[in-house]
Amino acid sequence: MNEIPTLAQLTETLAESDIGSPVTNLISSLGTAGAAVIVTYYFLNFLKGQEQGQKQIVAQFEEYHGESQRKFQEQLDRLADLQEASQQNFQEQVSRITESQNAILRQSILAMKAIEKTTEGSALTTRGIEKTIDSLQLAVRIIDTVVRQSIGDRAKESAQPPLREKCQ
Repeated sequence: MNEIPTLAQLTETLAESDIGSPVTNLISSLGTAGAAVIVTYYFLNFLKGQEQGQKQIVAQFEEYHGESQRKFQEQLDRLADLQEASQQNFQEQVSRITESQNAILRQSILAMKAIEKTTEGSALTTRGIEKTIDSLQLAVRIIDTVVRQSIGDRAKESAQPPLREKCQ
């Protein structure tokens, strides 16, 4: 059995050299069993070469897949960071808007209270003016009545003869 690898190596060396006799002549001279051994040896070497090629392909794929996975994870992390920053900015805007609305509401309440006080003061002033107008109208009526009475009394006095004339 130790001779089989040696025989296969010799066959391989002969196949690679330019001695003029083809390898197929050598294989046919060894007989069926020897040819089977040599073909099997070549097939096993071929399979080893294929295995090495597959290992290289798998290693390249794993490297490429690992790189792709790393890039994908980096993009995912960047997107997560962007979403977090965007959400934080949105929350800050909502907070600023809420604060502004609260400030406007407080100022509006103060303005409404001032308007309410002004309206109450205006209502009191209006009632005072109405009372003054009523008092002035009453005074005008009284003056009018006094003037009419005074005119009526003068008219009566001028129609009656003076007292001296009556006494005479």
